[in-house]
Amino acid sequence: MEKYDVFVFGTGTAGKLVATSCKEAGMSVAIIDNREYGGTCSQRGCDPKKLILASIEAFEFAQNMKGDGIAGETQLDWKAAINYAKRYTENVPERTKNLLQEKGITCLHGEAKFIDSNTVVLDNEKIQAKHFIIATGMQPLPLGIPGDEFMLTSGDFFTLNKVPEKVVFVGAGYIGMEFGQMLARAGSKVTMIEKGNQVLGPFEEYTASFIEQASEKLGIKIIKNAQASSVEKIDNRFIVNYAMKNGMHQITTDCVFNTAGRVPSIKALDLEKANVVTDKGGVVVNECLQSTTQSHIYACGDVSSKNLPLTPLSGIEASIVAKNLVGQKTELDIPAIPSTVFTIPQCASIGLTEKQAFKKDLKYHVIQKDSSDWFNNKRINASFYGYKVIIDNTTGKILGAHIAGPEASEQINMFAIAMKAQMTFKDLRKTIFNYPSWGNDLRSM
Repeated sequence: MEKYDVFVFGTGTAGKLVATSCKEAGMSVAIIDNREYGGTCSQRGCDPKKLILASIEAFEFAQNMKGDGIAGETQLDWKAAINYAKRYTENVPERTKNLLQEKGITCLHGEAKFIDSNTVVLDNEKIQAKHFIIATGMQPLPLGIPGDEFMLTSGDFFTLNKVPEKVVFVGAGYIGMEFGQMLARAGSKVTMIEKGNQVLGPFEEYTASFIEQASEKLGIKIIKNAQASSVEKIDNRFIVNYAMKNGMHQITTDCVFNTAGRVPSIKALDLEKANVVTDKGGVVVNECLQSTTQSHIYACGDVSSKNLPLTPLSGIEASIVAKNLVGQKTELDIPAIPSTVFTIPQCASIGLTEKQAFKKDLKYHVIQKDSSDWFNNKRINASFYGYKVIIDNTTGKILGAHIAGPEASEQINMFAIAMKAQMTFKDLRKTIFNYPSWGNDLRSM
C-alpha cells in the first residue's frame, strides 16, 4: 500500500500550489486528476476564453471606429480565434505534469475514491495519506431534464470550429452571457433562456441591465422567467421546450448549451465514506479550510464552501492550506473580492449589491449614473457605460461598487484597493489619477 504525507485531488491553481509547497517543505506528495492536468481555468475556462475574446474585442473596436479612422471590411475568423486559444492550451497538461514530476511529486491519473477517512482506492489499489486536499473545482450543474444529454457544456464551447446558425443558452449567468455575446458577434442567432428575472443574477441589477441592453442590441433574444423543461433531437437539430407563466413554448436550434450554473465537483469522491460533511457550496470547512468533521482533510479553491469560485481566491486558499500543513496555523482572512463578466461592455462588481445592503439593514446612500456620454466611452464609440457605488452613511466607506463599461475590470481593481485600505469614497475621489485614463473617471463618480 502506497503511503504519503499529502494526497491532493485536482491539478488546477489550488491543487498545484498546495502540492508544490508541501513538497518543498520536505513532505511526500501525490496528486491526481481525472482529466488532463492543469485544471479548468487554463484548459476550458478563464484563459482560453480571454484568448478568444481578444479577437472579438479587436473586431468590436474596429467596427465601432469604422468611418472614424478605420476603413474597409473587417472580418472575424472564428476558427482562427479558436485555434489561437488551442495553441495556448494544448501544451498546458504536459507542462503542468512535467513541472510537478520534476519536483518529485507522484502524478496519478484516474478516479480515486475514499473508502475510509485515511484511505482512497485507485484502480483497485489502496493509497493512504496523513492529509488529503480536495481541490477538484466545479462542474456544470446537471439540469436533470429529459434530453439533457444533448446539451453542450462550457468545455464544448472551445471545440466549436464552426459558428452555429442558431444557438440556445439555458442560463444567462456569466458563462452564458460571455459565450452568447461572442457567438452573436460571430454571426449566430442567439437565444438566452433564464429562469430568473434578470441576466447575471448575482450582480447588481443596475449594471446588469447595461449588459442586457448591449446584448439585445447585438440581436440576442433574452427570455426571462422561463424554465427549460426538455430537449428533443430531430435529425441534426434540437428543440428546446420551456415553460413560462403563459404556458409552454419551444425553440428550434442547431445546438444548445447548459449554462445554468456550476456545482462542486465532489460526487465521485465518495466523501460520505470518509465522514466529510458537504453542502451545496462544497466541502464544509473551518477558517483553516479543514473539514469540520475530519481535521486532516482540507478543501480549497472552488470546492470549498467558504467563498466565491474565483481563480485568485483559489490561490489564496491554497496558500492557507499549505501553511497549515507545515505547522503555520493560518486562518482565512479574505478582503472584498472583485469579479468581472467579460462581456462587451464588461460588468464588474465588488462588495455588496444594493439589495444585500438593504437586507442587512445598513444605513447607506447610492451614487449611480448612466455615463455612456462620458469622454472615455465616446472616444472609442462604445455604447454603454454606467456605475453604482454604495456608501456607508456613517463612515463614508465603500460598501459596494458596480461598473458596466469597456474597462470595468480594471476600474473595479481600484475599488478593491480602496476597500482593502479602508478608504472612504471621498478619499478615493481625491486621489490623482492619470488623465484621461479610465481610472480618472473615478474622480467624477
